[in-house]
Amino acid sequence: MTNLKKALLPYGTTSSSPPIVLPDTALFLSERGSLTKNYFDNAVELLNREYQAIRSLAALNELVYNASYNFVPRVGQTYHLYKKTDGHYLLSMIENWTAYEFVVSVEYTADSVWKDITAL
Repeated sequence: MTNLKKALLPYGTTSSSPPIVLPDTALFLSERGSLTKNYFDNAVELLNREYQAIRSLAALNELVYNASYNFVPRVGQTYHLYKKTDGHYLLSMIENWTAYEFVVSVEYTADSVWKDITAL
């Protein structure tokens, strides 16, 4: 047998050959597989949280844009959304208006998006 072919054998060809110990690939695969699964699970969870945040922002914007108001909103200004007794919504510059039920305080951004600033 040629020396090249002997080097590819999974065992020693003489009694003085060092033992050949194959790496434990099953252990490697189980450890790395669980780490990889955790990575993708965390990535999916992050995407789900971002998706929920965008959905709630879209719902808030739909609510505000469907509200009635008699002014042109200015970027950076804070406005307050109230619910009237008839179920319709009213966007106002008046803070702590007791005539209607307070819903949320919002700020109009340069992107034409209404952002909730009540929790800030």
